[in-house]
Amino acid sequence: MIALSVLLAGCGASNAPARRAEARQVVVLPPAPKVAPAEPVKVPDIQLFSLPPAEDPAAALARCERGDLEGCRAAGWLLLHGFGVAEEAARAEELYMKACRGKDTKACMDFAVEYYHWHDWPDRVRPQVAAASSHDLACERGHQEGCLALALDVLRNPEELSVYRDTVGKTAQKTAEDACAASNVAACSTLMGIAQLSGDRPRAEAMGTKLLAMCRAGEMEACWPVLSYPWSNRTPEERKSLTRDLGRRACKFAQAECRAGRGACSFAIGCVGDDGFEPQGPAAVTEFTYRACAVSRDFKRCEELADMFERGAGVPKDPEKAGFFQMAACQHGRHEACWRTVLRLRKQGSGPDIDRKIFEITKLGCRIDERDIGWLRSCERLAEMYETGTGTQKDVEKAVEIFTAVCPHREESCDELRRLKRPVPPDADGP
Repeated sequence: MIALSVLLAGCGASNAPARRAEARQVVVLPPAPKVAPAEPVKVPDIQLFSLPPAEDPAAALARCERGDLEGCRAAGWLLLHGFGVAEEAARAEELYMKACRGKDTKACMDFAVEYYHWHDWPDRVRPQVAAASSHDLACERGHQEGCLALALDVLRNPEELSVYRDTVGKTAQKTAEDACAASNVAACSTLMGIAQLSGDRPRAEAMGTKLLAMCRAGEMEACWPVLSYPWSNRTPEERKSLTRDLGRRACKFAQAECRAGRGACSFAIGCVGDDGFEPQGPAAVTEFTYRACAVSRDFKRCEELADMFERGAGVPKDPEKAGFFQMAACQHGRHEACWRTVLRLRKQGSGPDIDRKIFEITKLGCRIDERDIGWLRSCERLAEMYETGTGTQKDVEKAVEIFTAVCPHREESCDELRRLKRPVPPDADGP
């Protein structure tokens, strides 16, 4: 595997010599048709509130090993989003990049989007840099949407992507303007945002007006960039009326996209709440929460769905489904869901089998690099289990290793090191 930090040499991820990309001519494309979010297969019909089947990347991995690049991409997706599959970001990165380097440009484009999502990425590269690198690879392979995406990346993040300043950067502005003239939503939105940041109000409002016209003509993705635009040239009442109109358009679009299995479910949830543009009551909130979890794989929504099944809020009480969706959220980065899963296991009783399960869940909930108290507290619990041999082989040195890693961020771990008469890191907080 070529680590992402190596692949991104020169883009701010390492001190290695920069790879100078050649300037490329971009053919401006018409607006892309609405496509499903990056998923390995077509979304099947679903029965609302049913338990999704557990997934297994083994078949896709076998296809990948036989040289099927789509299999590599599908396996990578499952390692980031699969039900019953604990997240393995490092392995997913390897699979996506294998497919991307093998000229599967969809893998390049999908990976760029993935890096903006929360995953336990091993190299901790900034999303802007990772996305640009993936777009660059797609562009090298003749993918024109990748070339346009790279140009927009460079315009939005000139400092982070300074390596492209003398190549793609020279033509990025014209590329974006040509694309916007051809009604490309992403290009127009980027130009509007840059104009706002630079204080160029006339240009920002010109771009906003163009996007507004596209929105009203049925290009619904153009509604979102202008939904919160300030429109200083309009009266407060005009702004309020416009926001209401755009919100309703965007909500209807989001609800239709969500029900068709093409994403936008989390936006749809916000629409139907008490403060939304299309309030439809708790039944709609529950429906879109389920779709956001089961189809769009928004694991924050899975956590919320588990709570609904736990309490019987909008759905019949169902401990099995609550446990399933809590576990799914835990496997994909929701530490509160991990803790609730541990509490659920403790209610089942005690003994070696329960302890082993709790140990495995606690490992999932420990992510030191996030420096969030929830993750760090899970790491401390994990260290305690190693120290006492609860659910695993006793390993005091492993406990010390974890306490040492957490100590710079939590004084409680430093206290544990002192209790064990071990050195406290010099960069630790507190006395």
